[in-house]
Amino acid sequence: MKTNPLKILLFANLIVTLGLVVYIVKNQHIEIDFSNEVLKVRGLVVTDSTGVERVIIGTHLPPAQSFGYRFYRGDNSGVSGVMLYDHEGQERGGYVTDDSYGNIFLTLDSKISQRVLFMAEPQGASMLKMWGKNGNHINLGTSDDGTWLDVSDNGENQSLIESK
Repeated sequence: MKTNPLKILLFANLIVTLGLVVYIVKNQHIEIDFSNEVLKVRGLVVTDSTGVERVIIGTHLPPAQSFGYRFYRGDNSGVSGVMLYDHEGQERGGYVTDDSYGNIFLTLDSKISQRVLFMAEPQGASMLKMWGKNGNHINLGTSDDGTWLDVSDNGENQSLIESK
C-alpha cells in the first residue's frame, strides 16, 4: 500500500520534468526581432582587455594619435568614420570622410607615418598612393582629365603613364 503514493509522486515528478525539458528546448530558438530598432550615437569606442582604445567609430573623430600623444591635423582636417589602433594605442589606419571637401579615405599607417592612401573625391577622381622609405613611392590615379602612374625609386622619379 505504501508504494502507491510513491509511484504517483514519481509519475507526477516525471511529467513535470518532461514538461520543463520540452519548454526549455522549444524556447532556446527564440529570435528577437531588432529590425525596427535604431541605435543613434555620435561615437563608439572599443577597448581591449587592458583599456587601450583599439577602434573608434564616430563623427568628428579625435585628433591623430602617435606615440601616445594626440596631435592637431590642421585646419579643415576634421574626419568622421572608423579609426584603428594597435595594442599600444598607436593610430594605424582608418576609413573616413573629411568634413571639408567630402573626400573619402582608406589609410594604412606604420608606427611612424602613413604608408597607404586610397582616396576618392566627390567629383569622381580617385587615387592610390603607397610610400616606402628612402623616397620610394607609387602614385596611381584617375580623373575626368586623365590617368597617371608615377613611380619613385630611391627619390628618382619615373612617370610611367600620363594621359590628359
